[in-house]
Amino acid sequence: MKKLLIATTALVGTASVVAADNANVNFGGYGRFGILYEEDRAGGTEEDTRIESRFRLNIDASTETDGGIRFAARVRVEANENANNSANAASFSGARFQVSSGGLRVRVGNISGVTDAANVVNYFGFEPGLVGQTGQYANSGVSLPAFSSTGAGNNGINVLYEMGDFKVMASYTDDHTDNLGGAGATAFGDSFEIGASYTFSAWTLGAVYGEFEDAGSDVSEDWIVATLSGTIGIADVSFLVSDFEGDDDAVFGASASFPVGAATSILASFSDGGDDANDTSYGLGFRHSLGGGVRLDGMVGSNAAGNTIADLGVRFDF
Repeated sequence: MKKLLIATTALVGTASVVAADNANVNFGGYGRFGILYEEDRAGGTEEDTRIESRFRLNIDASTETDGGIRFAARVRVEANENANNSANAASFSGARFQVSSGGLRVRVGNISGVTDAANVVNYFGFEPGLVGQTGQYANSGVSLPAFSSTGAGNNGINVLYEMGDFKVMASYTDDHTDNLGGAGATAFGDSFEIGASYTFSAWTLGAVYGEFEDAGSDVSEDWIVATLSGTIGIADVSFLVSDFEGDDDAVFGASASFPVGAATSILASFSDGGDDANDTSYGLGFRHSLGGGVRLDGMVGSNAAGNTIADLGVRFDF
């Protein structure tokens, strides 16, 4: 009987090893800390200068069938400081699931919409500084469906298909709320986005059309964004034009990254348009590599409210 139990245990253990041959669990993310400044933050009800910090850990699990279909899932653990300069405990995100084969990838659960996913449009461009307080998109009043790092997120679906230099992507989320914020941002109900991009001669042109439903109503607002990204001389550049029905004017933006040495780059961004109350947003910053996945970031600029902004700190990837 003992021999039978031992043999059975060995067989079960071997089967577990075989079943796990195609499975992987990976951990990765980054940490950052420094000083963050915004003039007249939130109308003076919060501190203008505070300690900025973030810890982000992605937990990715995946496996592959005998036929080559890959299944994967991600949850995230993240801790950020609070606006009143107090510390905050880390929280788990909702789960995002994925299945992919060849050029087709489908994600469900806690997903990003097409624009935020940045697969077909370079919406964020080159954001100067440690935090990304401003960028080429800064004057847009749209609130995008995005992966929630500390909450349940949207229960949606995101489909990407790639064929050579061409990509097409679509997403649907249900009753998402104001994830990214920004000037004039509004909470939305259902959302739908579809977009495509094409890469030619080291340049990528992408465009997205979306419909965002106002929360608690059947009224939807249209969203259009197009970006062109590539290289001019030694600089990497990105250009953006967007139009959100909730804004008064279209938004025009640009950003760039210029290497000034083996370890240092200068980053700049500009955004204009949007609501009439918005000022021109701009930022100028630097990024200096210290090696080992560690870098020093900093910037100064002005946001859409016309307030001076700045930050300085360290980021380390792991």
